[in-house]
This record gives sequence, C-alpha cells and structure tokens, in this order.
Amino acid sequence: MSVNQDNQQEFELAEDFPLLVIPVYPAGDQAGLHWKNDPKEPFQRNAVIQRKGRVDIRCEHKDIIHGYLSEDSDDPYTLIILQFRFDPNGIAARIKEVHVSIKFAAMTASAADPEVVEIYPDGGFFVAPTTQREQIRHTAGIGIGAGAAGMEVRGLFQHDKTVERDRVDYAWLRGSIDVTRGFGRSDAVSWDFLENPRAKSGVVSSMQGAILLWRENMEPFTARVTLNATMDTRTRIDTLFTKDPKEDDVWYDPNKPPTNRLHKYDVDNLGALDINALCDVTFRTILENTTKTKV
Repeated sequence: MSVNQDNQQEFELAEDFPLLVIPVYPAGDQAGLHWKNDPKEPFQRNAVIQRKGRVDIRCEHKDIIHGYLSEDSDDPYTLIILQFRFDPNGIAARIKEVHVSIKFAAMTASAADPEVVEIYPDGGFFVAPTTQREQIRHTAGIGIGAGAAGMEVRGLFQHDKTVERDRVDYAWLRGSIDVTRGFGRSDAVSWDFLENPRAKSGVVSSMQGAILLWRENMEPFTARVTLNATMDTRTRIDTLFTKDPKEDDVWYDPNKPPTNRLHKYDVDNLGALDINALCDVTFRTILENTTKTKV
C-alpha cells in the first residue's frame, strides 16, 4: 500500500470516530478574541461572534430597523438581519454541522420580552445536491434435492439481478421559531446547518437571515446568541481547544435610527416587506474567468 493510500485510509478511519460537539474556540492570539459591548456605545454592536483558527466562524449585523408594522398600527416592531459565515482556514479542514440559537429578552424583569413573529429561512431546505450512480445486486436461490440409497444430491438455481440508480444527497439547512420558557410567546430563533453526509464538503459558506420582532414598548431589549459547531476529526485533533467564553448579550435600542445598509426601509410599514427577499444562502462562491494567458 502506498503512502498516499495509507494517509487516505487513516483519514477515512478518523471519520468513523464518534463526533463530539465542541466550542469552536482554538487557543491562540486571535482566537482569544470574543466580543463585548463597547462601554461608550454598548447598544447594537456590529460584530456578534467571531472565531478564528483552523475554521473561521462569524456573525454580524447587516441591518437593524426599529419601526412599526403598518401605518394603521401603533405596535412597535424590529427587523434584524444577520449574516453568518463558515469558512475553513486549512486544507481538508471543514465544518460538519453548526447549531445557532438566538434568545430575545427584555432588559428588565418587569418588562415583556419581544416576540418572534417571522423569520427566514424558516423550515427545512436542501442545499447543493450531489448525484452518484449506484449498483445494487440482488441474489435469489432455490435448492432442489433428490435422495437415493441413502445419498442425496442437491442442486441450487441462482438468479442475480443488478439494479442501477442515482442517489441524490444534499447539505441541509433548517430554521425555526421557538419558545424557551415552556409557555407564552415565541422568544427565540434556531438555525441548524448540516453538511452533505456523502460528499463531506462542509456546511454552507454563508447565510443571511431575517428576524421580525414584535415589541410591547420602546424599552431596550437583548439577544443572547449561542453557536455550537462540529468539525471534522482531523481538524479537531490538529487544533488545541480551550473553553469558549460567552460573548456579551447584544443590546438593542428601539430609539436608534435605521441602519439602512442593504435598503432604505419604510419604518412605518415593516409589515409590507418581503423578508424572504432579504435573505441569501451561498454554498460556495466560484470566481469565474480566473485563468488568463499573457503573451
């Protein structure tokens, strides 16, 4: 067996090891960075999460819009658009799955928590299908015996049938609106990302998601964002990990003006927005026309 075959076999065996979900927080200089609220400007920080190492995981605000559902409604609403990025920083390093949870709460115990009214992506979605041709062989046998003078001769008629089919596998993304208290209004959002189990090509590289919240008043509120990622076995072995400290909760101030980075929003008519159009999922970005010839 060649050296390359040995390495390949070791890699395949490593993939059979039990998977452990560990915090994506490699020890080191840049890896030690986690985000806190600026004491001078504690509300609505742009960077929510940043992890660097053998894999690079980020979450940041693209837009934060405080307003109203419609001109006929006095109920305050907030639209939050987040972008998640999941990128390997090494050859053969990949992220197998990611689980994101965002829980909203009032800043004071006496105030009502915001309610999650709508999100996108919401539900299950298949991403980046791959097709592989498979051959399945079916064997059927029938035994016939005859005995004479205490001796038995037995024959076997065997029939083989081979069926070819195309197997399609996908990466997967799922979003949901959740209740974390066991009662009351929906106060949380979950997004889950899984790689294609056959292609083993990692999760999507980026996802831009939207969250629409109902608020009872103009009081500040918070979001606690937690993220767990599972990487391939080799990346976990090659990287020294330490316990992941918690980021500060994100603080939102409904009195702040709209950020308007992606669009100019009608803050008095947020209900008219198609939040699906504000979202985007990218599995891989390929830069075309990168091969050039110079004379």
